[in-house]
Amino acid sequence: MSGVAVVQPDLFGDYDRRERSRQWGAEPATCPACGAQEPSGFLLRNNHGVDEDGTICGWPLGEHPIYGARCVAQDLTVSHIVFGIRHDGAGLERDLERGRELGLDVDAIVRQEQERQD
Repeated sequence: MSGVAVVQPDLFGDYDRRERSRQWGAEPATCPACGAQEPSGFLLRNNHGVDEDGTICGWPLGEHPIYGARCVAQDLTVSHIVFGIRHDGAGLERDLERGRELGLDVDAIVRQEQERQD
């Protein structure tokens, strides 16, 4: 068989898995928790914690022990809003707007934090 290349079939699906992962990392993707659209799956993973299989940091949506049904971006924005309230409104308007963009009930977050301070 000289001169003929023998190609072994992809018995374990490694090639297909890598190809799907490459495509997911390069194509626009939407966060299942907040609905935000990111230009690529890579950015969705970095900004929202959403893995290729739709889990949040490896946990099914709604079952993460810290984030619950929120994504990482939502949880971080809640922390920023609370910080702004506790520190005389530092960047609060920007964070409230970001919270609205991510589908958070910012009025409830503000109300809850103000009640906690009273």
